Amino acid sequence: MLANVNLSYDLNMLARRGRVVVIGSRGEVQINPRDIMTREATVMGVLIWLTPPADAAEIFAAIDAGLRNGTLQPVVGTELPLADAVEAHRRVMAPGASGKIVLTL
Repeated sequence: MLANVNLSYDLNMLARRGRVVVIGSRGEVQINPRDIMTREATVMGVLIWLTPPADAAEIFAAIDAGLRNGTLQPVVGTELPLADAVEAHRRVMAPGASGKIVLTL
């Protein structure tokens, strides 16, 4: 989700013919092409808002199912009340943010 920070680490962890899908970045990325070449890896970038509606519905259904059955377990870094949305935004933009920030009612 944060390619400008994580992509070089992700490439070093890939198995042969592995794939990294970039869905978020907050800046430029510098990588060593050999990290891709030696693994015969693929790096793909996607824009979520360009996803066709039928594909989006299928993706959201799969995510919902994974959350319900426990195969997806998001890392929650902080829970804040909705009234603290400004603070949540400050934290998510700060260097070193870890886990998701969840706003509660």
